[in-house]
Amino acid sequence: MFTFATFVVYLQENETVRNNLKSKHMRITNLMKTTVVATIAMLAANFDMEAKNIKLPAPERAGGMPMNEVVANRHSVRVFDPAREVETAKLGQALWLSVGVNRPDAKPEKNGHAANRSNPTAMNWQEIEAYVFGKAGVWKYEPATHALTQVCEGDHRSLIAGTAEFSQDFVLDAPYSVVFVANMEGLPEGDRTSMMAMVDAGIACENFNLAAVSLGLATVPRATMDSAAIARLLGLTEAQVPVINNPVGYAK
Repeated sequence: MFTFATFVVYLQENETVRNNLKSKHMRITNLMKTTVVATIAMLAANFDMEAKNIKLPAPERAGGMPMNEVVANRHSVRVFDPAREVETAKLGQALWLSVGVNRPDAKPEKNGHAANRSNPTAMNWQEIEAYVFGKAGVWKYEPATHALTQVCEGDHRSLIAGTAEFSQDFVLDAPYSVVFVANMEGLPEGDRTSMMAMVDAGIACENFNLAAVSLGLATVPRATMDSAAIARLLGLTEAQVPVINNPVGYAK
């Protein structure tokens, strides 16, 4: 009869079997370690988006997808994978590419805003602000420090989807939406200024569209949103106008 004791003796006498079992055990152990490390890294990459004030990882200034490929692959996406989170580093990189300070020797602030930014503006007004709507709150992007400052807590992405009269609920499947606001405080009054501020917001938005492609993310530029409710939520002044928004995530 083949008993457990017989099996032990068999293993003791058969070095090949012992080595095979040891090798399998090591492979399983290494796989478990790799899985744990990957899980911890994934959680760490997104956990800091629960914080009130977030210092974003330093932006990458070299490499990336060639511009020809970026433009060739740019397209609007309206179907997002709700199960996939956008890494904080990628979100920060997209913000930096769209409205960040792209030259270290930044000039003094212009109209209270950081100058030497990636998005050109009329008369270098630098009036475009970016707000990030996520599941845990809303943050304002600070170009001068490449950081996010929380404006309010809670999930307010439904305001980006639209109003009671018209809403596009696919926006809720994107983990974040970026709203570009034109802050015309201190700028010359008149229709020309308002028109150029809208153009400037569009430039920042297109920067974000191209940045998303280069980072393997999906987005779509939208004008639909509850602008009045957003202004109340963020405590915006009459001079701060929500112009356009970009839900961002991974395509499904």
